[in-house]
Amino acid sequence: MNNHLLDTSRKVVTLPEAAVMLGMSPLTIRRAIKSGKIKAMQISPKGRYRILIEELNGFIQRNSQMTAIG
Repeated sequence: MNNHLLDTSRKVVTLPEAAVMLGMSPLTIRRAIKSGKIKAMQISPKGRYRILIEELNGFIQRNSQMTAIG
């Protein structure tokens, strides 16, 4: 996973865009959303999500702290 914070000029991204930005698979991002590790807005019953860039930056920071600890 990329440990650098993301550019906040764009406020919201899709799940596939978030996956590319974090260097993870869309399935991994979806699992992180379902488990509450990433907060996202579900915009359709079919499971389409929008994720705030700020939330992704928080996820990056939380995971980099966990990596540093463990």
